[in-house]
Amino acid sequence: MEGFAMSSESVRLGVLGAQHGHVPGKLRWLRDLDAIDLAGVYEPNESVRVANEQQPNATGVPYVEDIQTILQDTSVQGVVIGGAERQNPSYARRALQAGKHVLMEKACGWTHAHVDELSGLAEQGDLLFQMGFNNRLMPHFLRVFDMVAAGEFGEVFRVRAHMCGAYNPNSDTYVDGGAYFKGGIFYNLGCHALDLTMAVLGVPDHVHPFLRTERFRESGYVDNATVVLEYPSAIATIEVSHLETEQRRPRSFEVYGSDAQAIVSPWGTVGDRSAAVAIHTGGVEAGEAGWHVHGSGLHVPFLDDINEFVGCIRGEQQPRFNYDHDRAVHHTLMNICGESDFDEEFA
Repeated sequence: MEGFAMSSESVRLGVLGAQHGHVPGKLRWLRDLDAIDLAGVYEPNESVRVANEQQPNATGVPYVEDIQTILQDTSVQGVVIGGAERQNPSYARRALQAGKHVLMEKACGWTHAHVDELSGLAEQGDLLFQMGFNNRLMPHFLRVFDMVAAGEFGEVFRVRAHMCGAYNPNSDTYVDGGAYFKGGIFYNLGCHALDLTMAVLGVPDHVHPFLRTERFRESGYVDNATVVLEYPSAIATIEVSHLETEQRRPRSFEVYGSDAQAIVSPWGTVGDRSAAVAIHTGGVEAGEAGWHVHGSGLHVPFLDDINEFVGCIRGEQQPRFNYDHDRAVHHTLMNICGESDFDEEFA
């Protein structure tokens, strides 16, 4: 993707779909940041609009009744896609065909073809097409990625990621949505850990998924998964479940190399505990003295990816993760979960 001309003016954005659980957190920044002029939010489901209006982060945003109000507005430069997962490929396709930059909620559909088509449209139109993996731009993960790029780990031989959702037998959006998709909790949450793992190690040679249904047998929803990724000189394991009693504090991401190792825990802010990464350098000789903990402050969700999206549109930076990375992550996700067989929903 070619660079864009530098601009200090606000970026005019629209939103297509507001059903995804991340949307209220993003609407806060789309509404409040001076760098953004929010043209409108298209969400055809009235109950979703009412529910969002009751959340402090999402009140006071302008809704539009017709999707063309956003798509045909030539002043709208980019679109945030946040509908139900079965709607999002259609939203993204229409936005890209209208010449808009796109920040799309994960995952990029449920087939291999989805990511090839959508990223291809973006490349043809010289447009941004960024996936909403909101963990990848957190400061503690960027520190780890920069260490990898600088060779500070030496030869990385193992990555381990643990991500989870808390068990709720009565009301659960993961299950409601995830029952549609092969891979269940790995499709919904494991994709975050897969994105981070591939940012360190790249595309695996082989994937070995262990996808189990423990409690949600009636729907067949995969609620307990371990995936082993095999590389020429490394192994990665990703553990994801939907059975744990608490889902925030246990999340961790670990990188082990011949010269250094790092442990991110927790991933984000948990209560008054900020995200942090413990890094060990100095090799075997350093012993326990080689550990140093780096805090990243209380993290505010979704601000990083919104800021990057705006910065790229304004020509102030290039996207940290390119088309090739996002394509590879999605293809690997499909290789792990399998493609689901149902039609897109159009709104």
